[in-house]
Amino acid sequence: MTRDEVIAKMIEYAAMAFKADPSKLSADTDIAKELGVASTQRVAMSASIENDFDVMIPVARFGNYKTIGDLADYVISEM
Repeated sequence: MTRDEVIAKMIEYAAMAFKADPSKLSADTDIAKELGVASTQRVAMSASIENDFDVMIPVARFGNYKTIGDLADYVISEM
């Protein structure tokens, strides 16, 4: 799977979890500033990622990834 494909999935999951318009999200979207920091939404996004990509993202570490692209890069490194 290419980085662009992973980013597209991250955008899909972010849009669902944070109830955001996916057309307004990109690899450069700042998760905390543009989407929010609600833990339930982060858990929902993490669960989708973990189920689809079979990687673990501890909730405490989720905040370490500033952008959707950063999160995608982590997922790729764990695949």
